[in-house]
Amino acid sequence: MNIVEDETMSTENVQEFTLSTGLVIAGAYADKVRRTLFAQLKDLTKNDKEMAKEAARATAELNRLLYYLIVDELKSDKGDVVRIRVKYKVYPEKKLIEWDYSSLVVEFFRRVSDEEVSKLLGKVINEKLKEVQEAFGRRPVVEQAPAMETEEKPRETVETEVTAPTTAIEVVDLPEIGETTMGTRLLKIEGPGGESLGVVELSEREGKVLGEVLLVHGGEGYRAIISLPGSIEKLLEEKTLIIEEIKKAKYEKISKDEAEHLLREKMNML
Repeated sequence: MNIVEDETMSTENVQEFTLSTGLVIAGAYADKVRRTLFAQLKDLTKNDKEMAKEAARATAELNRLLYYLIVDELKSDKGDVVRIRVKYKVYPEKKLIEWDYSSLVVEFFRRVSDEEVSKLLGKVINEKLKEVQEAFGRRPVVEQAPAMETEEKPRETVETEVTAPTTAIEVVDLPEIGETTMGTRLLKIEGPGGESLGVVELSEREGKVLGEVLLVHGGEGYRAIISLPGSIEKLLEEKTLIIEEIKKAKYEKISKDEAEHLLREKMNML
């Protein structure tokens, strides 16, 4: 009987998927697995109660196994982070989801205490700050500059901060490029014709989402930092909120070469 059943499965319509949670707080992995699976199978589960029940069952199965690893064996703390990837097959006619456990990969990142980070930060500042400032600091003001030029310096500084180069361009979409090696999310800033205007890199810190915006427009480069409440996942569902912040941000004007260099660096982090 088992042989006949396996043969039936092999001849019917089989769909293959890969579930990937991205980086997620260890305490929230179960919810992320469930939401990701249902999002991937929304076309199959939307109007099929049996398939929806099977998705819930499969989620519970995988999450129970992950619980034994993440909680019981790894003794995860609330600040630890995991990333889970696994392939699976869906047999729509059989209303069956089958995990390929041989493909299951769990990456686990242990949180370092604030005290240890602060201690090491102090060490780095004491030992390396001068070296970094010499390598990447702004050019020093020219000595013996005319008094008039010195007085006008503050005005020049203000001019580098523009209300937004987006007044001359239109941001219409933010397709996701991918997740970087640092765990941040990189989005492409697109104009009306789908042209690339730059990128925004999103990271989460203490319940907020910070974004570094890089734009190249009209032969100039622009950089700004934006901040929004909530989580990256939530904002990716409401990208208009990010677009509005990009439009309202105050930008520092940088050279086109520097902007393109920073863009290449971010793409190399994928």
